[in-house]
Amino acid sequence: MAHALGRCESGAARNGARRRRLLAGADDSRCGNLGHIVENVPARFPPLGSALRRSSGVTWGRALAGVLASAGLLLAACHPAPGRLEPVAGPEPGEVVLPPNYDPSRAYPVVEILPATGSTARALLQMFLVKEGLGRLADEPPERQLAALAPHLFPDAGRGRQGVILVLAHGRGKSDDYGSAQAWTRTIVRYERQVLADLRSVAAVHRVDVSRQVVAGFSMGGDLSWAIALRNPRLLHGAIVMASRASYRPDPLGARAVAGEGVRFFLTMGDKDQRVRQRMARAAAEALDRWGVPYHLEILPGARHEPAPPTVFARALEFVLAR
Repeated sequence: MAHALGRCESGAARNGARRRRLLAGADDSRCGNLGHIVENVPARFPPLGSALRRSSGVTWGRALAGVLASAGLLLAACHPAPGRLEPVAGPEPGEVVLPPNYDPSRAYPVVEILPATGSTARALLQMFLVKEGLGRLADEPPERQLAALAPHLFPDAGRGRQGVILVLAHGRGKSDDYGSAQAWTRTIVRYERQVLADLRSVAAVHRVDVSRQVVAGFSMGGDLSWAIALRNPRLLHGAIVMASRASYRPDPLGARAVAGEGVRFFLTMGDKDQRVRQRMARAAAEALDRWGVPYHLEILPGARHEPAPPTVFARALEFVLAR
């Protein structure tokens, strides 16, 4: 059944690998290198800064990093590792929809749906229902909707056959969310925080295949999915981007990280959609090609500004969940 995600915290055991990467000086797309994180510490904490400067054979930054990492404090400055939830200010938690015949002993992929402008994440399920002649179920609980759509969304064979844990992001998209470049940046960050917290909350309650966590959306929801997947290649395995401009671009280091982590993108675009959207979707595909990132661009004949039909979404799931 569907339920709202809670804000709980699991143990710190899974942070070991993350801590080792940080201590090794590995770059992090969210918080930069260790020196950047602690560069202002001596000014704010003079005694500690003085002691660190007297350290022999190691910079004060790396020494401080060791202290903070040992205490588990450095992790709060960056993304928490999968399975660990830090307090997050922002939108309310999303709604979890378990797959039909849910088996708590299995580890499931997770797909978080993000909202389009003037719409909610749940509305995407309703659009799928209408496309399959099941519009009468539009007001039913989401778990019943997912059960009705399962034969259409989950292919007869392959990794998606037994379903996914679906998360419906909280909130309704608004035109003000992208009224300016600054507003759009704030919107990306706001929903990014929600996705990260939602995924960790799901992993704290259910068995999750953390190597196959993806985001998906239509229109603004697709733009958000595109940006958040590009910004979090270590956490997200892919994105389904439907009828979206996909305008966000990472820096060169971020693009290499996306390619190196094997993030996968499935883009759809109607051939009757606005020409500017069609151009930008093709530009996004060309960028992925340059970066060496696996992708598929599906042009939908006769489609205007609309999500892909469930059968195409099913193929998209297969593509982005592939290893």
